[in-house]
Amino acid sequence: MLAWGYSNQGGRKYNEDSCLLIEHHQGVCAVLADGLGGHGGGKEASLAAVSAVKECVEEREVFAELTEQEVRQWFVSANDRVVKLQTKECQMKTTLAVLYIDEVRHTVILAHIGDSRIYHFINGKFVTCTFDHSVSRMAVLAGEITLDEIRFHPDRNKLLKAIGQQDGTKAETEKLILDNTLRHTFLLCSDGFWEYVTEEEMEQDLNSSATPKEWIERMRVRLNKKVQPEYDNNSAIAVFTGGLNG
Repeated sequence: MLAWGYSNQGGRKYNEDSCLLIEHHQGVCAVLADGLGGHGGGKEASLAAVSAVKECVEEREVFAELTEQEVRQWFVSANDRVVKLQTKECQMKTTLAVLYIDEVRHTVILAHIGDSRIYHFINGKFVTCTFDHSVSRMAVLAGEITLDEIRFHPDRNKLLKAIGQQDGTKAETEKLILDNTLRHTFLLCSDGFWEYVTEEEMEQDLNSSATPKEWIERMRVRLNKKVQPEYDNNSAIAVFTGGLNG
């Protein structure tokens, strides 16, 4: 398994994204959060959420099987931590995306809240992507816009779910069993990344790349050619696994 990630402040004064790769006894956990700048305290919120997940991962029993219920509890812990940091003047919030790969059992759990995405590719082909918890994604369901029109839609930053909600919030999770003879590729990224790189472009660059770092750097070249001066923070983590038989 190979993994690599980066985070960049873009054209903003501050970088409110946070991301982390955590090695565990039987695999790896990738975590990415995008603090919501409009609420204030975005960086503090994203760091708090990522730190909470890190502690949960590190406290896990050695070689214990991970369940979706346990991962949802990680999100509860992250939400509680961010809520405790909130003040009347600063209702900080953040997205949160988590990918946990168990190499012993060949399983993966994807979990997210907000519009930071997790993409899945098999043998270099795009398979699926997590569902944005946003007003613009609901507009797609209503048939008002297409999936691709979410990018730069005026309501794209209006989230329906985020870490930091006082009444708590439930993560959306999915558990997969991986066929390890196939090449599985996962990409976690903030909206400041996926807005500028289409799924077709992701595929093209993936099939021209030997490592996660090379893949991300190719996509960043595309991103940097498209951005406006005050473009958003952008972050991504890529994980390559499987393909043991070619």
